[in-house]
Amino acid sequence: MLNKTKIIKKAFSVIMLSALLFFPLSVSYAIDEEEVQLPEPQGACSSDSCSPAKACPSADEQCYSTNGVFYCCVEPPFPGAEAVGE
Repeated sequence: MLNKTKIIKKAFSVIMLSALLFFPLSVSYAIDEEEVQLPEPQGACSSDSCSPAKACPSADEQCYSTNGVFYCCVEPPFPGAEAVGE
């Protein structure tokens, strides 16, 4: 009887430890698989490329960034967007 109790306790411990380790991994995997949608810039933006090191070709445009994508725009394309570079 005592031997069966030890086996049941060990099995329960292994199951609980496995659940504690694999549940957070499964949740993080599900989050990574979600599709990330980039917002489209609003306002007067051109398709010209820019970066912090490369200014926009037009003098009246500034370079704005969101989620690693850069836009040349006359006005901020998103609420709270700040220009990058000079």
